[in-house]
Amino acid sequence: MINIPTSILCRLGARSSISRSFGTSVVAKSDAKTPIQKFGWEYLMKQRAKSRPIAPHLTIYQPQLTWMLSGFHRISGCVMAGTLLVGGIGFAVLPLDFTTFIEYIRGWNLPCAVTAVFKYIIAFPIIFHTLNGIRFLGFDLAKGVDNIGQVYKSGWLVFGVSAVIALAIVINSCQNKSKAVKA
Repeated sequence: MINIPTSILCRLGARSSISRSFGTSVVAKSDAKTPIQKFGWEYLMKQRAKSRPIAPHLTIYQPQLTWMLSGFHRISGCVMAGTLLVGGIGFAVLPLDFTTFIEYIRGWNLPCAVTAVFKYIIAFPIIFHTLNGIRFLGFDLAKGVDNIGQVYKSGWLVFGVSAVIALAIVINSCQNKSKAVKA
């Protein structure tokens, strides 16, 4: 008798059972099992023939502050997490550290107007994400959600305060840079 390790047999058995389950769980285009599925399939085909989108799409909705701020909150969080991940791995792998990198950028002697734009692009999402996160925590506690007017006011407030704080940080950094150059 041939001696086959059980780990190989388990892998082979798992693969065949997985492929069988995928093969039997996919519904073919013409395999409508119930009248409702048949009706739904015919409806989708009529919509496709009229060049309409199959599912609701963002282009058919009127933009609203609530979902734009929610989307920007998620995007800013992902961008910050991605930047920390890539930056952390980059500085761990590359032969330079963060302070050396900053000194290298300072060595370019860019005007304050150029660096201010980049500083604002960095500062605004961090501040917005923080303040909007606090706003969302209030929503979780059912504070400020009594009517849509309150939701919009808090949204505009967070957006405006974030812009002002980011601008204040950038102006402060430019003033500190000009003081350091004079000294």
